[in-house]
Amino acid sequence: MSSPNKFATWGLLLIAGVIFLSVGILAFIDPLSSYVKLTKFAGVGLLLNGGLLTAMIIIRPMRSRERNWLQAESILHLFFGILFLLNPLLAFIALPYFIGSWLFLVGLLKIMAAISLRNQVRGWPYVMAMGVIFAVFGFLLLFSSFARATSITLLIGGFGVIMGGLYIIDSFRFRNMENTMDMLL
Repeated sequence: MSSPNKFATWGLLLIAGVIFLSVGILAFIDPLSSYVKLTKFAGVGLLLNGGLLTAMIIIRPMRSRERNWLQAESILHLFFGILFLLNPLLAFIALPYFIGSWLFLVGLLKIMAAISLRNQVRGWPYVMAMGVIFAVFGFLLLFSSFARATSITLLIGGFGVIMGGLYIIDSFRFRNMENTMDMLL
């Protein structure tokens, strides 16, 4: 029987996967409306994610190096969440740059964490793969020639579908490997 902490982490990854997948599917169904909704709810989502990671850091026992990487990631989520909420008009205008910067930085952070923790975290290649996917989509958003909101939203939707599917699969695949789960979130 698994402990409550193990269920919480893989369950949270499953929830994150369902949210990513839902956002991705909605972006494909109605791109323009999704652009407005992404702008509206991205800040709240990033604050919640940063708060969730912070709570995990406080509640769950983990090695100090892993804790440091998760703290850095939670600070990044909180920073971009506040940035989105402080100026919604600017967030609407600069959505691809905000989300692209966030994705790229989180991706780099996950890659560096995976390399740093490869001797401590059994599933570090999966953490690295997630980091690469985050960084690639962030790079595409930052440096793409997409000028229309619908094109940008479809790119974000593609990211949501891919990451949502991977998170859902990984939540079941790694549910007994707690030291991998924390870094995937």
